[in-house]
Amino acid sequence: MSNTSLYSFRFEHTEIEIPYTDIIFHIYPPWTYIISFGSCLLYLFLISIVFPLLTSMLSSKVQHLLGKIHHVLLFIYSLFSFSITLFYVTKAKEMTNWSNYLCFPIPPWLRIVSMTFTISKIWEWFDTAILISKGQSLKKIGFLHIYHHATTFLLFLCVMNFPGGEKSGMLLNGFVHTLMYYHFAFRLPKLLRPIITTLQIIQLITVTYIWHVVPTVCSSYKHFPKRSFLEFLLPYALVPVYSLFFFKFFIEQYLMPSNKKVKASSHKQE
Repeated sequence: MSNTSLYSFRFEHTEIEIPYTDIIFHIYPPWTYIISFGSCLLYLFLISIVFPLLTSMLSSKVQHLLGKIHHVLLFIYSLFSFSITLFYVTKAKEMTNWSNYLCFPIPPWLRIVSMTFTISKIWEWFDTAILISKGQSLKKIGFLHIYHHATTFLLFLCVMNFPGGEKSGMLLNGFVHTLMYYHFAFRLPKLLRPIITTLQIIQLITVTYIWHVVPTVCSSYKHFPKRSFLEFLLPYALVPVYSLFFFKFFIEQYLMPSNKKVKASSHKQE
């Protein structure tokens, strides 16, 4: 078995080889577009119609229990993904070899984790179901949450085309989500909560930089931007929006919370 198992997404052709098996999936248009962009529409359909209907059928006690289980399992999964990737890049000495980190494909056993990590972006859609079960409207849930969850599966389909992006996704996003889902499950002290948002912003900027430099550093990927223009462009279109709204969220929540309270009180007086 080669250490370059196929796990590549292109709009014109996708190949997925399940490591340690003889199973190879070949996906061609229009299914590549249906799976990628259709996932965004499916999420919007679920949060608009399906999740409200399902959560209304459950008692508040059951909703709370399912939400707790969801957050605990994602905390454990995120910790596992981060830890196993950190173990690999440390053992392979890629932590001290920048070009190897960016350019060397991951081994088959770690590619299995990478595949599940991409799929977990669909699992995370239930974050929204939990908020809906608590009585929050989509307006209150907000643009950042909805846009982020609607597009991260599409983003990770693209990001895993580069070894550096694939490793960084599991490392950085996995670490941030370990903290985030721990907070959702068990609650972090209030003083530590801004750290999660700060790390979100840092990891988004870092992964965008890594995505940008791979074609320059890695000769195997130097033609990717021209040959796969749409796949290369998508992270540039999606990630800056995340960064902007996470930055906006940070300012509103942690730097100017008093302004929100003043506005709320003035509305009450009116």
